[in-house]
Amino acid sequence: MNTQRLTSTLSLALALGLLGSVAISSAETVTTTEKATTYSGVVSEINPTTSTMIIKSETAPAPVTYTYTKQTTFVDAQGNVVSYETIRNAPVTVEYTKDGDRTIVTRVVATRPATVMHKEETTTHTETR
Repeated sequence: MNTQRLTSTLSLALALGLLGSVAISSAETVTTTEKATTYSGVVSEINPTTSTMIIKSETAPAPVTYTYTKQTTFVDAQGNVVSYETIRNAPVTVEYTKDGDRTIVTRVVATRPATVMHKEETTTHTETR
């Protein structure tokens, strides 16, 4: 009978050990990583009221609308923080994620300063003496 009790005790200990390992393994931490996708183009419109920006690209048939948040960072090509106003009409690369049907921008990189075209006018005055 002692042997039977020892066998039962060992079986119970083994079963509890297995249950304990199941409980431990189910408490593992799961880490998810979101992949950011990039898109390049020129910011044609930025609206702080709706937190949206429209980017046009030569490779896309239609402009794309993105939503930015307070967590969105705006930087220049060297990584210096810039304001969102400075990227209007500038070429940029945006990093974004999808949240349902919304496209959320996580980072905007101005790829180079916006170029402003200045037209020079030359006026020639001719005097007859």
